[in-house]
Amino acid sequence: MTTSSRTAKTPVKRPRKSAAGASGARSRSATTKRANRSATNVAIATELAPAVAIALLDKTEQPPGAPAPSLDCLAAGAAPSETKGKVRVQLMFENGAVLPVEMSNAAGAALSKGLAEELPKK
Repeated sequence: MTTSSRTAKTPVKRPRKSAAGASGARSRSATTKRANRSATNVAIATELAPAVAIALLDKTEQPPGAPAPSLDCLAAGAAPSETKGKVRVQLMFENGAVLPVEMSNAAGAALSKGLAEELPKK
């Protein structure tokens, strides 16, 4: 059986990428993914999480004239932040979940002062 040149199929060889080119492409892709994740993290931390929490709290049933609903926190602690000029406050809930909140040192100082004023004196 003969095959005409028009119907003969030859395997198509794709040019190989050099090792440096392939890893460079992956590096840029990984960098882009990290940048996207970073942008997503920023959006969640600054816009989405507080908005979602507020929206969920607003769905609770409250009697007329009652104060706005809030999260029921079991414990709280403070820790240094990796960001200069900020402090990390961690809120722990009954189910063991921990919510880290970062704030400026000035906001932390104001929180400390407010807590000292609001807590009962012994």
